Amino acid sequence: MIQYKSINHQNTSLTDREDYYKQLDCDAVGPSVLLQTCNRVELYYGDGDVPDAVARHLFRVVCGLESAIVGERAIQGQVKEAYMTAKDSGQKLSAGLHKLFECALQIGKRVRTETQISQGAVSHSLAAIEVIEKENVNLKNANIAIIGVNKLTEDIIKFLKNKGAEVMFLANRTEEKAHKLADPYGIEVYRLDEKRDFLRTADILISATSSPHAIVFKEDLNALHPLLAIDLAFPRDIDPAVTDIRGVKLYNLQDIENVVQSNIAVRHEEMQKAELMIEEEIGLLRDLMARRRAHHTIRIVARGSRLSQIQVKEVMGKMPEIPYRLKIMESFGDKRQDLSLLKGEAPDDMFTRELDLALLKGEADIAIHSAKDLPEQLNGGLEVIAMYEAFDKTDSLVSRDNLKLSELPAGSRIGTSSPLRRKELLAMRPDLEIVGIRGCIEDRVEQVRRGDVDAAIVATCALKRLGMEKEIAEVLPFETHPMQGRLAVTARKGREDLKAIFSKGSIL
Repeated sequence: MIQYKSINHQNTSLTDREDYYKQLDCDAVGPSVLLQTCNRVELYYGDGDVPDAVARHLFRVVCGLESAIVGERAIQGQVKEAYMTAKDSGQKLSAGLHKLFECALQIGKRVRTETQISQGAVSHSLAAIEVIEKENVNLKNANIAIIGVNKLTEDIIKFLKNKGAEVMFLANRTEEKAHKLADPYGIEVYRLDEKRDFLRTADILISATSSPHAIVFKEDLNALHPLLAIDLAFPRDIDPAVTDIRGVKLYNLQDIENVVQSNIAVRHEEMQKAELMIEEEIGLLRDLMARRRAHHTIRIVARGSRLSQIQVKEVMGKMPEIPYRLKIMESFGDKRQDLSLLKGEAPDDMFTRELDLALLKGEADIAIHSAKDLPEQLNGGLEVIAMYEAFDKTDSLVSRDNLKLSELPAGSRIGTSSPLRRKELLAMRPDLEIVGIRGCIEDRVEQVRRGDVDAAIVATCALKRLGMEKEIAEVLPFETHPMQGRLAVTARKGREDLKAIFSKGSIL
């Protein structure tokens, strides 16, 4: 069963949350998603069913209903980042966790699209500007030091510039990142280890880094110079002891939120709309999990190349909660390497025929193909139930000695199986000899290395999927097949259940 632990601004102080975060042991619960924000530290873990209470809590969080600043937008991105970080970390998250967070991000987007719950909501960056204005600081004459490079500090810089601030410094551990943010605004950059230099004359300090511990201490400040300090980091960047210095005024996250809370008005009607949408989404999630429990393992048929198996994983990675079993088959085109596509000798269904038959005989539920391998007319009993957009539609040149197309000697033999590629090649280099080439991507590259051909044209996305980018001599400015790089899922007609499963991300 999916569970969660939560400590947040509603039931703890900022200090309590910092202490909890320091001692939190994520490994103790197995694969998990850690959500750490200014207001909360939450850990989601487990397998199996998603209780309504768990879904309701996360859905309310992602919609901003549980935020200190109700309706704030940043939490949507923070939840997504937490989920993606967990996915990319190598952990094998349970199917229930995947589906919980996918639904959470979906309801978060829907609530902000279909209600006005975020209208008038105040972000932390705007809140910081409001605090500065309440302190009656003359922004035009103030020396303003900002520590940290992120979306929050970028927004603050924009707001300060709009308010007339002229003298700003930006500090960061990495100077390169600081320059990327600061240079367009004409802001001077410091390294973080130079903090005493720029803090000596600062009238305002705003700090928002991801440091796990404090980075500004009272020893870093000028005891004779007044300072308004705003700490927007969690854990805190500025040691609270700086207030021992007379003339230093410090606001932390909790203070910022308390100052603006009275100015935030979210209409009760919009909150009710959001809550109704959340309950609707909980019901959909409940039904989906029930269907998943009843759903049999999907039987997939695909060709035996390494690229084909990677493509299966890419498609099924879009729905990690769905169990599947893969059957490898050799297609007519795999068996008949002697047939030339370049000369039009091959039948239209040469790469799908055996796989199509397995679907029609009920031996498999779906087949996954490179979309450009599909025949122009599918077998009458089959249909494409999903199509996924290519991440790269270009062609690349693979050549001996990594020569570019313009560098190949006249008469060089270029391998391709595509009449379209032959046409494009000859338009640029009519002095080349175009020859047919067959085999999987690795075989084609090996033919170049052996000298069977001087170069070959290969789909860039295929090389990238195989981790063979180093073989690319150059990306070519060719017109490519309209289906290049796309992945297609085929099934027998009438399988609405499969259509529903594979519709996520499909461009059909």
